[in-house]
Amino acid sequence: MKDKLLSFAVLGLMAAFIIIGCQNPGEKRLEEQRKNLENSKTDNDKYSEEWVNFKKESEIKITTNEEKISLFKVKLKRSSTKIRVKYNKDISYLEQTNIDIKKTLNNYKNDGKILWDDFKASFSIEMYKLEEAVNNLTVDSN
Repeated sequence: MKDKLLSFAVLGLMAAFIIIGCQNPGEKRLEEQRKNLENSKTDNDKYSEEWVNFKKESEIKITTNEEKISLFKVKLKRSSTKIRVKYNKDISYLEQTNIDIKKTLNNYKNDGKILWDDFKASFSIEMYKLEEAVNNLTVDSN
């Protein structure tokens, strides 16, 4: 009798473990997938918002560079020929670089978060270098 009771107890415990073990992982996986989906939607919203803000800020910087270059060209017209010759090449280079950066910004396609981070980093470096060059050119003219 003890053997039968022990056998039923062992079988009952095994059945309970199997039932509990089979139900929880599936439910947990489903819940994890739901959370991952919600997080990815939130990340995409943040990424899209970040891109829009970055583009607006960059367009403002590009326009500012164009204005500074134009002002410098006006000042340069009043300068001697020697000074104009000295700065014309620099001005042309800065104007072309500004145009190239503008094209790069406008041609960027939404290729995912990882590529966005790479684009943002490299674009920011190029923009910073251009801004510094434009500011230095303006300072040198005074």
